[in-house]
Amino acid sequence: MKVYFVRHGESVGNAGGLHQTTDMPLSEVGFAQAVRIAERLRKFKIDIIFASPVIRARETAEVISKNLNVPIEQWDELTEVKGPSEIGGKPVKDPEAFKIKKLIRENYSKVNWKYSDEENYEEINERAKKFLGHIIKYHSNLDILCVSHSTYIKFLVAKMLFGKDLTPEIARIFYHHTLMQNTGLTVCEYDKESGWLVRHLNDASHL
Repeated sequence: MKVYFVRHGESVGNAGGLHQTTDMPLSEVGFAQAVRIAERLRKFKIDIIFASPVIRARETAEVISKNLNVPIEQWDELTEVKGPSEIGGKPVKDPEAFKIKKLIRENYSKVNWKYSDEENYEEINERAKKFLGHIIKYHSNLDILCVSHSTYIKFLVAKMLFGKDLTPEIARIFYHHTLMQNTGLTVCEYDKESGWLVRHLNDASHL
């Protein structure tokens, strides 16, 4: 089984330097990026597309689906990692948002700690475990494309690599030392003997 992860195209939130909210659609640049990754994906055999329900990911998936003539299924398990509502829509450099994110980072390793309504490590880890277990059990005979979001794709890759040994500290280090560009392509492969293999991470050569 091969799994192709694509981050959504540039959103209006990305373009405006804002913390994302779920209602931020693709920008004009984002739509153009979606077309370019769709053209690149034509050379791969993809059986089905799974997409996050968030509009910027869904719009990216729709462009790809139209170009590849491959059906889409919306999957809540691929939605972006939820941040605290207090920072949604605020500029990335907003001082108050910076303080909140710093506090979250400092407490990330504390079991079940939360600032407010964000997803914490335990919740993200459980979601990633459920997602990977599902595709191995039900889709191991397919090559699938998953259109999702930067933070969650990074977490899924970390979960593939470290499995049960993944910790909040490892996840945090992996997040801060990897890059996931808009429409960056990450290719992973699974077999029963070797487990997960990461073949490409954030390949954006189509841009």
